[in-house]
Amino acid sequence: MFVLSRCGYRSVIRLVRTISNVRVRFAPSPTGYMHIGGLRTALINKLFAMRHNGKFILRIEDTDRVSAFEDIVRCLRWAGLDPDEGPTIGGSCEPYVQSQRKALYTKVANKLVEMGAAYPCFCSVARLELMRSEQRRRGETPRYDNRCRTLTRSDVAERLQAGQSYAIRFKVPNKKTTVTDMVFGEVEFDMDDSEGDFVLLKSDGMPVYHLANVVDDHYMDISHVIRGVEWLSSTPKHLLLYETLGWLPPRFAHLPLLLSSSGGKLSKRSPEFGLFGQVRSLISNGYLPSAVLTWLVSIGSGASHSSALKSDSHIPDKTQWNPQLQFSDLVSRFDLNQTSRQNVYISPDILRLCGRVHFDKFATEALARCCRSQNTSTYTSCDFLSHVRSFLRDHFPNSPVSTESCTNESDQRLAEQLCALRGRVACLSDLVNPEHGFSFMWSLPKLNTCTDLIMNICAVSTVQLSEVVNLLDRVMAVLASTDNPVDFRKCIVDSCCVTGIKQPDAMRILRTCLSGRETGLPVVELIQLLGVSETVSRVRNARDEIMRNGDMRNRG
Repeated sequence: MFVLSRCGYRSVIRLVRTISNVRVRFAPSPTGYMHIGGLRTALINKLFAMRHNGKFILRIEDTDRVSAFEDIVRCLRWAGLDPDEGPTIGGSCEPYVQSQRKALYTKVANKLVEMGAAYPCFCSVARLELMRSEQRRRGETPRYDNRCRTLTRSDVAERLQAGQSYAIRFKVPNKKTTVTDMVFGEVEFDMDDSEGDFVLLKSDGMPVYHLANVVDDHYMDISHVIRGVEWLSSTPKHLLLYETLGWLPPRFAHLPLLLSSSGGKLSKRSPEFGLFGQVRSLISNGYLPSAVLTWLVSIGSGASHSSALKSDSHIPDKTQWNPQLQFSDLVSRFDLNQTSRQNVYISPDILRLCGRVHFDKFATEALARCCRSQNTSTYTSCDFLSHVRSFLRDHFPNSPVSTESCTNESDQRLAEQLCALRGRVACLSDLVNPEHGFSFMWSLPKLNTCTDLIMNICAVSTVQLSEVVNLLDRVMAVLASTDNPVDFRKCIVDSCCVTGIKQPDAMRILRTCLSGRETGLPVVELIQLLGVSETVSRVRNARDEIMRNGDMRNRG
């Protein structure tokens, strides 16, 4: 049981440590792919470290697959949250992997036994489960009954001599413990309501989270522990260990829960989970890292512009925060004291808003660099274009944008195409997803499909193939002499008058030639997105295929 202090929670924070020599850590357990909540925690730790010229440490509390560890490293690297110390780069407090520090945990646990603050527990798994079942049947909170705490020295020696397996438990004092948290203020816990004497070392010699966490934070000289609020209830145990061992505890800050749109904890059952529940989903969908980081700090995570949350929805007030902030802006504006205590809803709409703003910014910068050799961003416009090309190559390996040489001319053409999509692209998957209607820009329409569609239009509208060829010839002639959209429109209208093709049918035919689809964006916009050269090439290919098809029919 715990209660919040009635005092103003900002005013009751006691400075256990000074703000100098900041060392923070992100300590995930690699039991699965990185969750968006994990990335949020890593981001806040990184921002806090950089804000105070400190160190950001990656520590792996490994209990499962190596592949998950690799995913964690990949996600942090993608987000630009590279650690200053960690298992992949080393540091002064090696090793940074929990399974490689087992001897240290055993040493500390044995020290606590020698001090009389801990003891061996010989209770079997069967007894513990039976005890918990009976407690639940009586409507009680399951807890250990501290049976082995009262064993005499001779009892313990006899059981050890007999080779009985045992765990080591910490003697929890019967008192209240107050946690002073940088976000939640003073929170009081009654240890008499806790789970009883908790385990430090399991019978297989592996440490539980509480022991390993405290030992690692102490020996790595961690100054601030910033983690999810789900660990707040464990903090009294950690403080008891610090107190018993005579160690100075770090300062604690617990971050509020991330909630789904329905108000529940974000989980695999949440409708949004497939979109952004795991960071790998954000990467595969082609969200820009800067957009994701801005989104995360916009939801009550400590950047000064993100503190304006609507009380009824916990969604950022768009009039009081800037979705275009870059990482350097986030660092300079970061203040942990601005972190919301309320659980926060994570909104796909806000994510897509941030995505569109950052896509537009980098597309604009890329075009400026190509035109005037300007480069105005840390994440450079050149990096952006390379990132886009790589993404498109994965989806359309044979498209011109994937195979052409990367010259200033080709970069400028790609940047112009991306700028034409400003305001409509939140992530790179929008470029290739047929539902968004832009995939035609990167892949040539299949000529046989185009011909079949045009033939069908002709059959329904009683249009002759010769009229279609005449229409396409006239369009190509105009395109060769101008790049003015007004001329495009006039050309299509004039061609309809000359050929007798109705304007809606002409638009469907031209749209099919350019995109392989009868419906979609306006034809003039398609021409602008593709550029004159590519438009002429596609119209010519479709015209030639129609003529070949017509010749074959005539011979038949």
